[in-house]
Amino acid sequence: MLKKICPICDSDTKSEKVYDENLPSKLEKVNYSGRKKPDGYHYEMVRCKDCSLLYASSIYESKITDKLYEESDFPYEQEIEGLKKTYGNCLKYAENLISKKENFLEIGCGNGFLLEVAIDQGWKNVTGVEPSIKAVNQAKSNIRKKIVHSIFKSDSFKKNNYDVVFFAMILEHVPDVNKFLSEIFKVLNPGGVVIGICHDERHFLSKLLKDKHPIINDEHNYVFGKKTAKKILLKNNFKDIKVNSLKNYYSANYWFDMAPIPEIIKKPFKLISKIFFGDKNIGIKAGNIFLVGKK
Repeated sequence: MLKKICPICDSDTKSEKVYDENLPSKLEKVNYSGRKKPDGYHYEMVRCKDCSLLYASSIYESKITDKLYEESDFPYEQEIEGLKKTYGNCLKYAENLISKKENFLEIGCGNGFLLEVAIDQGWKNVTGVEPSIKAVNQAKSNIRKKIVHSIFKSDSFKKNNYDVVFFAMILEHVPDVNKFLSEIFKVLNPGGVVIGICHDERHFLSKLLKDKHPIINDEHNYVFGKKTAKKILLKNNFKDIKVNSLKNYYSANYWFDMAPIPEIIKKPFKLISKIFFGDKNIGIKAGNIFLVGKK
């Protein structure tokens, strides 16, 4: 385990414990698959009293988490259409802030579904980075060749090259958030835009459910709110920062799967929702935010 300090304040002297550690006894039980069903595992989480960020006091070493992400599953293929709509709306927002649609990079691209959207929206060159080999293998053949199977490292990419860098549900996962954002800054064009999606730890559902909320889990090294998301972007030299609530589009079945309620209660509601909604995607502002910053 690696001890952590607040990445905004660079200190842990004013951090107080919020949630006790609850990790599995064996690493074999750890599941780092994206959009997994909540399992209740999480690090010891502390809050910095200066900036209000909630973060893990200690995390697994990178050699462990890199392997977990590489071996992770890709269990949300049925939600791709809703994700395309959600992320595509964010990409359109970013496109209004730039002068050209030349080079697009997505970090944590899964099977490349947003790369498909970017191509449809007129981007000339698209590139994705994804550590999960199962996700990469599920990409369409024409998209797979545009995906780098790896953890994102700026040394592997041309500096001052990308007009937009996009990531979704990645900011909580990286072992060093300042290094991650500084590396994005390096590969962005001057005037280029970073756009990211993350959880909102200060949303009323998070406050209500506390550590029963799915966002408090063993993959998350930090959980941001609107204010702390803006602070971490400012610290890493981004400007013209905007942080807004996000409407996510998922099937009713997925929304129920994510709800922290017993399965015996979920089942009848899932059956009823299947009758009324089928596979239709439902847009809800359920506690995610998207953040935008310029280089």
